[in-house]
Amino acid sequence: MGGKVINFLLKFAVPVILLIILFSYNSLVGLAALLLAIAFLFYKGRASAFANIGKLKYSGGNIEEALTWFERAYATGKSKPATTTSYAYLLLKTGRLEESETILNKLISSRPDKDNEMLAKSNLALAIWKKGCLDDAIALLEAVINDYKTSAVYGSLGYLLILKGDLEKALQFNLEAYEYNDSNTVILDNLGLVYHLTGQFEKSAEIYEKLMLKNPTFPEAYYNYGLLLSDINQTEKAVEMMEKALNYKLSFLSTIKREDIEQKLEETRQKLPDSKE
Repeated sequence: MGGKVINFLLKFAVPVILLIILFSYNSLVGLAALLLAIAFLFYKGRASAFANIGKLKYSGGNIEEALTWFERAYATGKSKPATTTSYAYLLLKTGRLEESETILNKLISSRPDKDNEMLAKSNLALAIWKKGCLDDAIALLEAVINDYKTSAVYGSLGYLLILKGDLEKALQFNLEAYEYNDSNTVILDNLGLVYHLTGQFEKSAEIYEKLMLKNPTFPEAYYNYGLLLSDINQTEKAVEMMEKALNYKLSFLSTIKREDIEQKLEETRQKLPDSKE
């Protein structure tokens, strides 16, 4: 308790008292000291300030500007581990794979606290996957989820297990993920997809109907639902979903490409009753 009091006095009480003394001595001197103090505080906290601007830009959908601000935060050398991970994630999302991997490995080597280490490793797994090392990415995420269960990790590992092709294991894991969080849009998409791939069309449709009520903001949700609808002969609705998928931005981390959507959309349109082509 004594240490906290001393720390408070040194950080806040003493500077305030000094400013009061300076203002009482000379208002101009006091004002100059106040401006210097504000400038110092901004300089000291600039990494957090830059990161907060980056978060605002990202929430507004401007990834490039968000990346610029996170890069500034990281360049100060004072960014928090979570900020560093966010920066690495944006690098990865925009295709700067090697830079992202280097930053994440450096962060992990610095031995941050457990939560930040696991967060960094879960993002590193995505970089490893994008390098073409699916098994290594799965192994890393499986190690992470033993100690660090989050919806994001469940979503990432759930999809990679589907991609691996062991659909029985993928189904069991995605059911576990659904039990953990049955409202997360990525988890819902993964479960709907694996139900579809295992021929459980009714269960898949139930999950996708629930997912659509949440208005997901990533194209895979609409594309994957469109594939299911096509297979159960709801062709018009399938076309509608695939067209909707094209309205959303794809990134380096997207699991599909625009050409995939366009090709499948055209194939599905050919199945419409009034198609003349």
